[in-house]
Amino acid sequence: MGLTKQQKDEMMAVVARTGGHREANINARVIPESYKAYQQQVVREEHTLCFPGLDPLRVIVTRPKETRPGMPLHVNYHGGGFIFRQNEDDDMYCAHLAAGIGGVVVDVDYAVCPDAVYPMAVDQSWEAAKWAFAHCKEWGCDENRFSIGGSSAGGNLSFTVALRNQTEKALKICLLVQEYAANDLYMSIEDPAQERSAAFSRLYADGDIERLKEPMLSPVYATDEQLRQMPETIFIAPQKCPFYPINNRLGMRMVDQGVKVTFHAYPEGTHGFTIRMVGEGWLESQNDAIQAIRAASL
Repeated sequence: MGLTKQQKDEMMAVVARTGGHREANINARVIPESYKAYQQQVVREEHTLCFPGLDPLRVIVTRPKETRPGMPLHVNYHGGGFIFRQNEDDDMYCAHLAAGIGGVVVDVDYAVCPDAVYPMAVDQSWEAAKWAFAHCKEWGCDENRFSIGGSSAGGNLSFTVALRNQTEKALKICLLVQEYAANDLYMSIEDPAQERSAAFSRLYADGDIERLKEPMLSPVYATDEQLRQMPETIFIAPQKCPFYPINNRLGMRMVDQGVKVTFHAYPEGTHGFTIRMVGEGWLESQNDAIQAIRAASL
């Protein structure tokens, strides 16, 4: 049995009550005009995709105004604790990505809690990746330069896409980008200090907390065999993020299984810093992701 409406309302109230630091950081930031200007170098198209058994899915395709054959194609999954939707910060980030890689970026606005719980976002993320990959040639992209990635909850979802591809083999993934990825949704359950994260996790799992130990909800529980089949991976890892040790351990396990892993640590970075443009190193971290995507190929 899933969560009742009252239980969902109580958890959403926790999210609202504990979100002050997030709002304060966003209100205090100053976004450089040079960063905003990337939006003038790209064009955006929105599509609504419909797949059997799934909610309608909005995706935003961003491409540079000047295109060329053989461009990279990157699928991005936004953050937000599986609760917040895609927003203007993600638009700016994807504009920077598209301009920086000289290629196409597909941003996936997957369904969120409390209305949509696992596995809706996972299934939508998978279908969106297949849809994007099927458009490689139409968009002038190279199928060998197809990458996926995301931040926080979106990092989790991109990892699940790579896991699912191990059995369904519908994609050729040259790179997985993990930006402060929420790859362990169970760790907050028994820690009173992580009330906000626990609310995210409980909502996403619809109250079934034992499911949070499954790899498709928490990739940190993936088996060695699953990790052995992962694509090349880059971790964008702020050291002041609660997921830093989780992703450090996960990355080392992948290395032990023979996967090429690059780990970028940012000493002053906090959770959300890359896309939310907060504190030190956020632009550097975006550029690190861009360089990795530009260089990756099968």
